[in-house]
Amino acid sequence: MNHNRNNSKRPRILFIILIMICLGLIAASVSGRNAGSSRGVVSLILRPMQSGINTLGGFVSSASEKKKTENSLESENENLQNQVEELQAQVTSLQQNITDYNELLKLTGLTEKYPGYKMTGARIIGKDPGNWYSTFTINKGSRDGIKKDMNVVAEKGLVGIVTQVGLTSSVVRSIIDDTSSVSAMISKNYDNCVVEGDLTLLNKGLLSVSMISDNTSVVDGDEVVTSYVSDKYLPGILIGYISNIQADDTKLSYHADLTPVVDFQHLSTVMVIKTLKSDLDTEQQSTDQSESETQG
Repeated sequence: MNHNRNNSKRPRILFIILIMICLGLIAASVSGRNAGSSRGVVSLILRPMQSGINTLGGFVSSASEKKKTENSLESENENLQNQVEELQAQVTSLQQNITDYNELLKLTGLTEKYPGYKMTGARIIGKDPGNWYSTFTINKGSRDGIKKDMNVVAEKGLVGIVTQVGLTSSVVRSIIDDTSSVSAMISKNYDNCVVEGDLTLLNKGLLSVSMISDNTSVVDGDEVVTSYVSDKYLPGILIGYISNIQADDTKLSYHADLTPVVDFQHLSTVMVIKTLKSDLDTEQQSTDQSESETQG
């Protein structure tokens, strides 16, 4: 036990002796006695210490520079990563715009098909759950001139009608919705009928056609369009083609299935017709009145 204590004291004693020697040499240097030799001894003793301090200082400085370099590289890497993410977002946006442009390009044929109607393209930005676009939201609203009851069409024909309008978006109810009912007619003879959404036919991608007169000459494949008597839908817009014609229980009319020309599972862009049926009717009434006054 005592041997261990003595061993632990030795470093301290040696340290104290070295301090005393250093102090004595420094005092001798200050007093001027043996100045040259004292300075040499002091220099000899302090040189390793100075060297160690310089080495330590260099290490600290090197470590500090290394840390600064690492921080700089981390900051630069973070900036580059942000730039990469921003560029990726721009590429994605451009790809979406190109896709939308191509889709809208396909829809431009509608302006030639219905030249009397002013139209604007819109992108679908939301929809009800499920595979079918029975109700969906577009990225155009009152700020873009959209109004309630404006007709909505796609590449080949009728999609639905605007039911709600916000500042920058609007809600569209498509003709496959089970609450939808469209006054229609068979294009070859202008005989009226009604096209409705039907939940039992929806999974087949079909609509229901009813109120077909028993005097109507109708066969599978006949074209159905919107009628002139509809209070909301503009006339002459293609809806689809008739199939599976059957007589009603009363035998006074027929009902049938209808295959719509629009793919209601894969919609992404649509065209909104900015002419309202009510405005069209008002214009027609004004024209008729003017002609009547002229003739009178």
